[in-house]
Amino acid sequence: MLLDRNKYTESGYIGETLIGDAAQQLEQRCMAVRQSVKDHDFSYEEALEAYQVSDADYKAFLGEDINRNIFISFSGTTTPIKKMDYFAIYETMLLSYFPHPSKRVKDLFKELSKEVSSQA
Repeated sequence: MLLDRNKYTESGYIGETLIGDAAQQLEQRCMAVRQSVKDHDFSYEEALEAYQVSDADYKAFLGEDINRNIFISFSGTTTPIKKMDYFAIYETMLLSYFPHPSKRVKDLFKELSKEVSSQA
């Protein structure tokens, strides 16, 4: 929606509608990075440079995408999941990646579990 007609011309408004905002453009570039790396067109670093995406922006995109998709695949719907369930899934994911966690990691899980259960 055009909020200030003095600021934009009609062609600017149409361009904004067709192209999208900066967040959408970043998301599209991140998707292109993911596909390029998956197809072995570029290495990770080359893809980031080619699509002008920072490492932090790409990792933030992956985190958001994983959060969106894990719960759809977990429950078949987009219904919100309890914090404790989310934490249990996240813990299982991390422990499968690090099969022999250190005492520090185990203590961290205990503390996070206490905090999450106290907020529930």
